[in-house]
Amino acid sequence: MAERRFFTDLPTEDEVRRLASLLPGGVHDLVSTRSRRFKELGLAEKQLTEDEWVALLAREPGLWRRPIAVKGRQVVIGWDEQALRELLS
Repeated sequence: MAERRFFTDLPTEDEVRRLASLLPGGVHDLVSTRSRRFKELGLAEKQLTEDEWVALLAREPGLWRRPIAVKGRQVVIGWDEQALRELLS
């Protein structure tokens, strides 16, 4: 499994869309609502469209929930030790 650091290698909007398509909550599952950047941008008070979220995630790595582990069509977001272990086995 390859490692990627979004702070130095920003994802494209297409990559954000592809990853979001694997998640039950779509792009919203990728957003860290507890992040400092989320608060700085005042996003709790805003109603953004899916396209706006995608564009924002493509340019604001501080908004991502981390870590994100992907294997095929399986995705684990956030620190869930058991889920990560199962995904990597």
